[in-house]
Amino acid sequence: MSYKLIAVDLDDTLLNSRLQISPRVKNAIAKAVSKGLYVVLCTGRILKGSRRFYDELGLQTLMITTGGAEIYDSGGKHVYSHNMDPAVVKKLIAFSQTHGVHFQVYMNGELVYREKNAYSESYEQANSFTGTVRPDLFELERIETPKVLMIADIGRMDALQASARKEFPMLSVRRSKPTYLEFSSLDVSKGDALRFVADYYGVDMKDVVAVGDAEIDIPMIKYAGLGVAVANAVPLVKQAADVICASNDEDGVADIIEEYVLGGTE
Repeated sequence: MSYKLIAVDLDDTLLNSRLQISPRVKNAIAKAVSKGLYVVLCTGRILKGSRRFYDELGLQTLMITTGGAEIYDSGGKHVYSHNMDPAVVKKLIAFSQTHGVHFQVYMNGELVYREKNAYSESYEQANSFTGTVRPDLFELERIETPKVLMIADIGRMDALQASARKEFPMLSVRRSKPTYLEFSSLDVSKGDALRFVADYYGVDMKDVVAVGDAEIDIPMIKYAGLGVAVANAVPLVKQAADVICASNDEDGVADIIEEYVLGGTE
């Protein structure tokens, strides 16, 4: 099989636990690009939190962000975007208040939340950028955002996700991390975004590799000709994958590129 495009999630997949791209992974990606492969980052992060990794790798491809709700070109311009229904966003605010969980949105490329707390600070630290405090966020008449993120302690997440899926059947409700619950329109996913990008480059689905670790990666893993879960992926992702590679701390992405893209010759 001669694969032509590889889509890679960032957190806990491409990035190791120190939030870095290892030299071996970086080298494997550079060799793949030199052989004409399209390497596409496909992340739940917004552009502001992911662009530095794209630049570090020297990529020129489209970049999928915000869990598939936004796609950017190499110049940082929107190629595709899909905001949520503002009326539904208001209902999500009420849901977050009822359950007492942290709520944040992404407006005009900026992280926005009502107040600083331990959850917002942890998110900012992990993503290396600062959000904007809007004390009036919950009172805004209309919020235009591609996704909503709620953050809660891990022990609450199963019940919170179950309640959210029951109350919001019109939304995609998936975890991007054990403590992150992401909400987006049903017709938005990393899988749909990857299909858009593959079509853009004229690449058939059988020639696509997708690598991820979290629930929001499942659609792209199922879409790809070769769906890959890193060893540290959650069980649902492993079940959806065709192949399980080494963990993000063991250069799993490099293993996949070397074996399936470079043919084991590197």
